[in-house]
Amino acid sequence: MKLSSLDVAFMAVFAAFSAVVIKVLPGIPIVGATGASIKFDAVLAPVYGMVIGPYLGFAAALFGGLVTAGSPFDILTSFSPAVSALIAGFLTQKGIGNNEGRIKGWMVAAVVLGLLILGWYLTAVGQQAPFYPILHFAGLAFILAARGWTAKAFKVGKIEGEKWQVKPAHLLGGIVVLVLAYMFTRPYTQDVWIGSYLSLPLFLIGGIVVVYSLFGIGRSPFVLAVSVASYCGIIADHMLGNLVFLGSVNIFIPFSWVEDNLRTLGLPNISALFMYMIPISALERILFTIVAAIIGIGLILALRRANLVTRKL
Repeated sequence: MKLSSLDVAFMAVFAAFSAVVIKVLPGIPIVGATGASIKFDAVLAPVYGMVIGPYLGFAAALFGGLVTAGSPFDILTSFSPAVSALIAGFLTQKGIGNNEGRIKGWMVAAVVLGLLILGWYLTAVGQQAPFYPILHFAGLAFILAARGWTAKAFKVGKIEGEKWQVKPAHLLGGIVVLVLAYMFTRPYTQDVWIGSYLSLPLFLIGGIVVVYSLFGIGRSPFVLAVSVASYCGIIADHMLGNLVFLGSVNIFIPFSWVEDNLRTLGLPNISALFMYMIPISALERILFTIVAAIIGIGLILALRRANLVTRKL
């Protein structure tokens, strides 16, 4: 892979930006890991992959996490946003190597995400919570359904009409659906047996409607491509983070911390904790996707207009 001075500059800037975001912005606490949190570089990582490609994006996201790591657990979780950049980069790239080979970018992205999902089922917790990776299977389904279309739409790189078409009515409807989804996760709805099953689908539907209302996805394949790549990268970050958490219990994370959280929430085991967190994770990752799409669309279009993108698509 040939590197230009602009490639190195982008990688250095993105790595430094991640480090600043990790240090300055407070993260989202990780239930069961006292003192650990989900940092907002998770939002930026897929953008790195789309701007400078899967390999340099991986390196930028990884270096940003490593230079700010304060514990072995932090070092391991630094690979989560790096994998996010890798998947987003491959999804928006026609192929590997010279871009014309038999191995397409979407194939690599599907294999990486598929291996992460498989890793979940190889754990004891994953076998006790087989329905937990529903968000991740949705990402894999997006990849397999779109295949090379994502890279093709991304390469076009424009928004029809050169402006975003915000739809206030749809935005309000999406927010209402998200609120309803959140209500179905509350204790007062647990007496209604169907309530717990409705929350996750409503989160997904509400998130899709919000994204559509903000960007007018139906009129811009480029926006949809960026959104799909962002979601798949962010959901891969999520799964790797889960696996790192499970592997760190009793090693870097005292089990007593996990027990305290389980006792506080009234949950019997770690598998129940993960299932309990599904609605929260769904809302969190959908919001991350929306923010990543907003940043990615604006940055990519601006860099292309300034002729500052050297990446081969």
